[in-house]
Amino acid sequence: MNRKEQAAASRAELLEAARQSFTELGYERTTVAGILDRAGMARGALYHYFPGGKSEIFTAVFDLINESFHQRRDALRSMPSPVARLRAGVAVFLELCTKEDFARIALTDAPSVVPGQGEPGSSFALLREQVAEAMDAGELQPLDVEVTAMALYGAVRSAGEFVISADDRAGAVPTAIRTLDCFIEGLRPAAD
Repeated sequence: MNRKEQAAASRAELLEAARQSFTELGYERTTVAGILDRAGMARGALYHYFPGGKSEIFTAVFDLINESFHQRRDALRSMPSPVARLRAGVAVFLELCTKEDFARIALTDAPSVVPGQGEPGSSFALLREQVAEAMDAGELQPLDVEVTAMALYGAVRSAGEFVISADDRAGAVPTAIRTLDCFIEGLRPAAD
């Protein structure tokens, strides 16, 4: 293994150790020392790859976990209906909420640790784009895009919190999906 490959492997080991720590302990209780112990590395290794320390490695772990959501959601782009894509994206999000790492890192800790949650490329910004597209296509009522996206985003996040707090997360997903489908259906134009 050359130096570049070794560096990539070391960084990946640190990220995996951090993912495990943040999942089990949460952001506040995770320490740099704990991540390093789990990875079996010296303190300098973490700061070599993540000079910003704990918050920087958390952001890197969040980005990796969030990327799985974005890849799955982006795979839905071929669906012809904006509302169908919106509903399918909600279902993907809620299914990911059944996974402990996604639930703890992306939904519970990231909003207070990772900056830029409402900026371009964020989940909220992408949802706002989907709402605007559905309104432009006539699939949703022509309401204020920002307010509609905020209401839907809040409802989806709350449904995710419902799923992660359930004793049976997988069993809670269909209930959350049915409720959000009713919410989205209420945004549809009235039939003539």
